[in-house]
Amino acid sequence: MKFLLSGLFTLCCTICFAQTTDAIAAGDGQPTYHDVSGSALLLKDWTPGVIKFSSGRTTNQFKLKFDCVANRVLLQFNGTSYSSESKIKEFIIYPKGFNGSDSMIFRKSFPATTIANEETFYQVLVGDSVSLLKLVVKNINEERQIASKVVYRRIKDEEKYYCFEKGKLILFPEDKSTIHGVFEGKEELMKEFINTRQLKFRNQSDYIELVQYYNSLLSKK
Repeated sequence: MKFLLSGLFTLCCTICFAQTTDAIAAGDGQPTYHDVSGSALLLKDWTPGVIKFSSGRTTNQFKLKFDCVANRVLLQFNGTSYSSESKIKEFIIYPKGFNGSDSMIFRKSFPATTIANEETFYQVLVGDSVSLLKLVVKNINEERQIASKVVYRRIKDEEKYYCFEKGKLILFPEDKSTIHGVFEGKEELMKEFINTRQLKFRNQSDYIELVQYYNSLLSKK
């Protein structure tokens, strides 16, 4: 009887897994970039997460990694790794486990820009009338040494922040003194808020506070 129950449990797990394999492909699940320093991964360790497919199916049976260079979700199930295909429309990772308070939501299908397309995943920091999106950019840069023919290849990390309003992506400028200009019709109020709160925009928390305030102004209409 014990053997039978064990066999049934294994069969159920196999069936559950088979129902989601239409959107994944077998592989080693690890990004490989030869002779490149730095990491292509958002987080180095496998992390519990939830995947939402374009079909509407949702599963939390995989552990996840995200390859920012290739814009690719990597999956692990029972010690076996897989690479995802384009059918994943959203994923959520939980750096401290499902019971932790932290989570990171990533979505795609936003308008194309000069550095991203509609298949690019953005982290959703604020999801409201106006959303705040963060794009983690990791590019492979080549540095040629003048005195030799050696070429060093390094992964350069960069973060870009966007407002998503009425179907449009608006990039926050690098010149922090002009950020209030992103909010058309509310520039002076936003400038005053930035100065009052002394926002320096050195990390995402300042952007979150700013966009949340902007949404509060819109809700008062």
